[in-house]
Amino acid sequence: MSTAAPGLFEGPAPRRVARVAVDVPLAHLDRFFDYEIPDALDETAVPGCRVKVPFSGRTREGWLIGFGEAQPDMKLLKLKSVVSSEAILDDDLVALFRAVADHYAGVFTDVVRLAVPRRHATTEKAPQRQWPAPTPYETRTVLTQFPGGEAFLDALATDVGPRAFWQVPCVAKSPGDLVGGVLEAVAATLAAGKGAIVIVPTIRELDDTVARFQATFGNASVAVLNGELGDSARYRNWLALRRGQAKVLVATRSGILAPMEDLGLIVVVDDGNDSHAEPRAPYPHTRGMAVLRCVATGCALLMAAHGRSTDVAALVERGWLKEVALAPAQTRAITAPVRLSGDNDARRDPMAARLRLPSMAFDFLRTALSQGPVLVQVPRAGHSAGLSCQRCGEAARCRKCRGPLRSQRQGRLECAWCGFEPPRWECEFCHHQQLRAPIVGAVRTAEELGRAFPGVVAINSSAAMIRSDVPDAAAIVVATPGAEPSAPSGYAGVLLLDTELMLMRADLRVAEESMRRWCNALALCRGPRDGGRVLAVGPSDHPALQALVRGNVGGFIAAELAERTAAGLPPAVKAVRVGGDAEAVREFLDNDPFEDVDILGPNEFQHGPTLETVALLRVPLVEGRELVRRVKYAAAIRSARKEGGRLYIQVDPEVLG
Repeated sequence: MSTAAPGLFEGPAPRRVARVAVDVPLAHLDRFFDYEIPDALDETAVPGCRVKVPFSGRTREGWLIGFGEAQPDMKLLKLKSVVSSEAILDDDLVALFRAVADHYAGVFTDVVRLAVPRRHATTEKAPQRQWPAPTPYETRTVLTQFPGGEAFLDALATDVGPRAFWQVPCVAKSPGDLVGGVLEAVAATLAAGKGAIVIVPTIRELDDTVARFQATFGNASVAVLNGELGDSARYRNWLALRRGQAKVLVATRSGILAPMEDLGLIVVVDDGNDSHAEPRAPYPHTRGMAVLRCVATGCALLMAAHGRSTDVAALVERGWLKEVALAPAQTRAITAPVRLSGDNDARRDPMAARLRLPSMAFDFLRTALSQGPVLVQVPRAGHSAGLSCQRCGEAARCRKCRGPLRSQRQGRLECAWCGFEPPRWECEFCHHQQLRAPIVGAVRTAEELGRAFPGVVAINSSAAMIRSDVPDAAAIVVATPGAEPSAPSGYAGVLLLDTELMLMRADLRVAEESMRRWCNALALCRGPRDGGRVLAVGPSDHPALQALVRGNVGGFIAAELAERTAAGLPPAVKAVRVGGDAEAVREFLDNDPFEDVDILGPNEFQHGPTLETVALLRVPLVEGRELVRRVKYAAAIRSARKEGGRLYIQVDPEVLG
């Protein structure tokens, strides 16, 4: 009796199938597609690598997500090529990208495009440099000054995964040292053998933070990711994170989606800054992505800011974040005292009158300049904004697009919408040729204050002329929000001008955002023991300014949140903003009945030269996931039907107008 060879009657081995995320930004195709793996690619096709596949008659790039087995009667197209065998994605990243896409009613490959830098072949093939372990840092002098701060650091060191919001006092030195407190949190995380991701809003904050992190943990041990890095440097750092070589990442917005082996802590700095909102689909926000990643991995989360967003206040109110903050009385004791001055002070000296300043503000500058540099925050950049006819008061408009005219430089007019620069201007109603500027920008303010205080240097930090620092000598530094340079010993005084203009913006978050901007300016001021002082010029009875005087930012934002809750506005409800062309918005709303969904609009809004139609869909928070699912379903119908027009979808929008 003969013995058959093993496997002789077992039949052909099952074909391996590659599950691929094809780079197609269409909602109805937001899934993985199966492809047969040719024998020639069997060894190079690994999970997480970049591939090219045939799709709808074209060759497209994609990501090999995983493997499966083909059914006997299954006819599949074959992988065309493997771009690189480098495993860029892993199961954790795929799950994170999927969660972000679903949360923001977006497409998986759009999230991948935001998170993964472009491939740099030379960098990928070159040997990666050595990434030394971060230098241990055991100093605890900042967070330990706050109730619950020591416990938070201890929990990080023991890998418990705490979640907290740190309300940073508005003072230039400790305990207002935001970066110093973040350093302590990261050091505690590293001591537990875990990695940390720190996200800051802009390049300016990134440069300052990276410098201190490198000085603490070692120049070669801190990875950096931001949009201004070259392709090679960005890809090199990303690979170091993916390969588990780097344990500390300091980055801007998209770094929240970067890989990190044994992630122990995520830090989001100044979450209310609008730079945390991604301007590309699916329009995710750093804060929301941090929460999603924290929930998925169980890592610790620290939100840190001088101000406070209503979104963070809602998480604190629900008990999801623990508050690390001083009481208002303690805050007032360590921060510069804030005084208010209305803009209707009749007692003006001649120079103050020409500067359109209350005499109190003029006296404030004279006194503070004797102690050191003074920061003057104004809400507008440029020379003059809001130009109007000097005779009849009619707004100055562009003759091409009807946009508002402004003056970024003295003697030069330009349209705020189309950029047209008219050689001359004449009022179309009274034919007068002289303009007046009721709204003065940073450039003109610096010019006028420089003339008012001869012998004192006047510095403008705004728009394209942002300064990183200023000397400790007496100087007037005029800056717009977010462009304030730091002074080595802190500012002797901070003057907040035109606060009523900041509070008059047509925005649901106007008071919250104004408070954030003021707090960031005050955080550059010396404490009361060093002679620091603050004066705000504006409506002294406004609750936001009153809260600034009392040092009670948390109480003010809690009141804002209560008003939002009563009015049924975010973050008290789940909201989705749908905007674009009028017909596109109407067709989208017809793609689903949206029962039990409160729909506000559609309404028309003027955004610059563009007329936009916007609808707001809202439901209670407990029904939020179902609303997003239905919105994504309606988007898939629109995509499958090839409905035309411009349309965008924003879940948890920062702006509602």
